[in-house]
Amino acid sequence: MLAALFVAASGLRDNPEVLVFARDVGAGQELEAEDVHTIRVAQDAIPTNGTLMTADEVVGRVVTAPAVAGEFVTELRLLGDELTSNLVPDGHMVPLKLAEPDLVSLLHHGDTVNVVTSREDEYSPGLFAPVVVAEQARVIATSADITSGAGNSGRASAGASATILIALPAEQAQVVASASLSQPLTVVITGERANIKHNLEE
Repeated sequence: MLAALFVAASGLRDNPEVLVFARDVGAGQELEAEDVHTIRVAQDAIPTNGTLMTADEVVGRVVTAPAVAGEFVTELRLLGDELTSNLVPDGHMVPLKLAEPDLVSLLHHGDTVNVVTSREDEYSPGLFAPVVVAEQARVIATSADITSGAGNSGRASAGASATILIALPAEQAQVVASASLSQPLTVVITGERANIKHNLEE
């Protein structure tokens, strides 16, 4: 019996330590040391993508979607280059102030969107047609996420409250950044959540 306990204890010590959330955290929350702790788990139970090992790696970083206590802390849950590349290979992040602020509360991390604007028809003054500036952008975070997770100190100004952070391939990211300087932009959800039939079945 003692030998079995010794073998079990030795096996536990051999398991690597990984970082998990110590408590539930909201989207947009800036992590503190108390929000995480390490546990030992079997190697084959550890996620293969970007699992983090120490609190020093995450303190001060922002969670992009709600997490629950006991969940592994990975790079894909935190704002950063690895998350962006996972959503859009070699992607660049672009902050985008929406012409329609109410849309912010309807967007979720990971949503696929098109960035659109409108242009007046040169032959029909007063008639505006939609123009797609960029396609297949991915939502990284929204100002609604950040302010909801940051408490009173994170209250955003009226302008900032209409801002989202999206990921796009480099060339499209530059087009969107340039367009945002001279014209109002908004987004249209085009991914799975845009499928009405899919949403009704959930």
